[in-house]
Amino acid sequence: MVQYNDMTFVKMIDKDQIQSRVEMLSSQINEDYKGEEVEMIIVLKGAFIFAADLVRHFNFDHTIHFVQFSSYSGTESTGKIFEKLPLQKNVANKHVLIIEDIVDTGNTLNYFIEKLNQQNPKSVNIASLLFKKDAYIHNFPVKYVAFDIENKFVIGYGLDLDQKFRNLKHIYQHSDK
Repeated sequence: MVQYNDMTFVKMIDKDQIQSRVEMLSSQINEDYKGEEVEMIIVLKGAFIFAADLVRHFNFDHTIHFVQFSSYSGTESTGKIFEKLPLQKNVANKHVLIIEDIVDTGNTLNYFIEKLNQQNPKSVNIASLLFKKDAYIHNFPVKYVAFDIENKFVIGYGLDLDQKFRNLKHIYQHSDK
């Protein structure tokens, strides 16, 4: 259990479960991109731990890029997307794999994919540690998902609350008690 101010978080996904799913996802991604060169785009800050664990298993050619967006304040989305670190690479005729920590409404991801599609990439896919299906409001498929979760706030394994708790080995869910 993790306590922060008046919020309580309970362990939802154990570190061993996370590593097992990371290995399974990386095997699937390796198979799908066998013999290809891929532009990896890691969405900071939350996805950095997931991405580091994932890419260590890759056995295809890839380059790594970082982007950063902001749309949250505390536990709530502001509804506005701010591009803090834009993509520094043209992805025309390239395979693109976006690595995300969590997909909930998908608004930020949709914004970014629309920008990428203006460059005419060969393909765009998403690998996400967590996916909140019930919150997702867009049609773009999230192809590689480690865990489907409820629409509750989570922390740990890269995911934060007010820039805290990224270092937790497990993933914790906000308790509604």
